[in-house]
Amino acid sequence: MLALVIGATIGFYRFGAAAGWPILWNIPVTLFAIVAVGALQHHLACLAHEAAHNTLFKSRYLNDLVGEWLCSFPMISSNFHYGLHHLAHHQFVNDPERDPDLSQLQQSGHKLNFPLLKQELLQTWFKQLWLPNLLRYSRARAEYDSIGTEKNPYIRKDWKPTNFPMHLWIAYLVLLTASVTGCVFLENTLLLAGVPVVGCLGLVTVLGFLPEEYYYQSRIRPLISVRNLLQMRVVFMTLLIGGLAWATFLTGQPWAVYFLLLWVFPLVSSFSFFMVLRQIVQHDNADRGWLTNTRVFHCGRLFNFSVFPLGQDFHLPHHMFATVPHYRLKELPETLLAYSEYQHKARVVEGYFVPKNQPATNPTVLEVLGPEYASREDEAVYIDNTVLDSRKVSQWDRAELEREGEREIQRARKNVVQDRFRASG
Repeated sequence: MLALVIGATIGFYRFGAAAGWPILWNIPVTLFAIVAVGALQHHLACLAHEAAHNTLFKSRYLNDLVGEWLCSFPMISSNFHYGLHHLAHHQFVNDPERDPDLSQLQQSGHKLNFPLLKQELLQTWFKQLWLPNLLRYSRARAEYDSIGTEKNPYIRKDWKPTNFPMHLWIAYLVLLTASVTGCVFLENTLLLAGVPVVGCLGLVTVLGFLPEEYYYQSRIRPLISVRNLLQMRVVFMTLLIGGLAWATFLTGQPWAVYFLLLWVFPLVSSFSFFMVLRQIVQHDNADRGWLTNTRVFHCGRLFNFSVFPLGQDFHLPHHMFATVPHYRLKELPETLLAYSEYQHKARVVEGYFVPKNQPATNPTVLEVLGPEYASREDEAVYIDNTVLDSRKVSQWDRAELEREGEREIQRARKNVVQDRFRASG
């Protein structure tokens, strides 16, 4: 689908230029392509999410390799860093201190103070979804999912963070881009072939000799070392930049411009737009209970495709049983409805801005974020330690993480008792 949208858009540009059409005809086609590509990039990110939960393949190595090369690397991110971010979100969901989703939204300015009335929410959302705010969201996402954040509960406490390898990688990308651009203008095929190869081999070698403490240190260790993952990212980006340069040289078309316009710009605009629409509503105005930290969403096809793709609409069943793949999630609520606790506590949302059905039997997204559906303070805090199963975690680190979770449960219970005592006078 991505190839079809991007290919058809570039084909329209070339056909219009050959036919002598005014360049203004490209504007509506480009806008449509940016929205469509952003929605499809959201699908790609959700496939990376499946890989992070090891539900794409039975093999852990295949999940890691495919998740990196075909899902995260094209999104200029890393499935390893995203996985650490996302597993912590599952284990400490809605924890203001340990849930990276909350700190990411806070950093980008998208963390709102719920509950909010409909009018307040709409006014706030229009401000949050303005392009400069989406760029801030993209910058925060890059720190969490591409570089690796210090705000992760899995980071080793005895490690002093350093981003030297990432800075080296970024400097290499800038130099490589400038070099191959010069080779294209000079029409020097020998340099165009040799510079990417020599540069890639050089940086991969340097990264291979850097001390281990230069690389991100986590209590959850990847199957493929962080060093090797960064080396693979160097190879991927070298192939991408070199491929764009060769395509430009051989066809005379501005492929770098196409890449920036039809891939990078959607990534920081429409993709971020759909991510914000989903990320805010899935957990905000909810508490930290097992059945009450998120919801099930029944929206129209357009919203399901762009905002809740690949099982994101069945978010409550996903948080209850994170090892169930997205194509099985729809069956879970049908089974869970046999249990009275799920019937009474699970929240179903129908429609985003307007009710999906008339008469409405469940709240819309706008309504569920309001005062009537505010979080329940008396709900027991749930810490999902099952996300550590089958992960490379030492027994000491696992025990320490579980103790941290238990201390958080006790602290939350104490706060609830104190709040009730103060409320009673």
